[in-house]
Amino acid sequence: MPKRAPDPITEGELNRILDVAIVNERDYLILRLLARTGIRIGELYGVCKQGKRMYGIQKKDIDFQNKRMWVYTLKQKRYVRREVLVDDATIVLLKRYTEKMKPDDYVFRSISYRQIQRLPKKYALLADIEKNVSCHSLRHFFITNSWRKGIDIARLQYLAGHTDLKTTMIYTHVTTEDVEKKYREIYER
Repeated sequence: MPKRAPDPITEGELNRILDVAIVNERDYLILRLLARTGIRIGELYGVCKQGKRMYGIQKKDIDFQNKRMWVYTLKQKRYVRREVLVDDATIVLLKRYTEKMKPDDYVFRSISYRQIQRLPKKYALLADIEKNVSCHSLRHFFITNSWRKGIDIARLQYLAGHTDLKTTMIYTHVTTEDVEKKYREIYER
């Protein structure tokens, strides 16, 4: 049976979630990073290997000037470092949040992995959104939204950190409206 992506949240729903979360700098930053970069929760927080937390985002993994960061992802049973692009507003928030941290400090160790998992649902409920919103829903939003805004499939595969193009294709919900909109853009100029 082929993999199926969850029902995505809308841009309006994401904005409502972020509007509610803005009262907590750390939570807001985590939700924004997940939704604006498409990183996985394991890439954000890290994983436990031999009883030790490792591979999460450290301050030294963030290039504030060039607006990118490096995360570690599991590919074929080994961890691979990959580049992630970060938007202007999020990089400003990251810079402010990490201001007093040392380069080797993990950025999000003031919260547990489980607590991070619960953040999207917590703020979705506070925003009166009845969907089952998860960290993966925010990743899904990023990929689907990027596709709808015109990022081609090869670039989207790179941004999502997918090895297989088929995995990226799961997220590209091509609807009749999408096809018509693109058609009109191309042929009715």
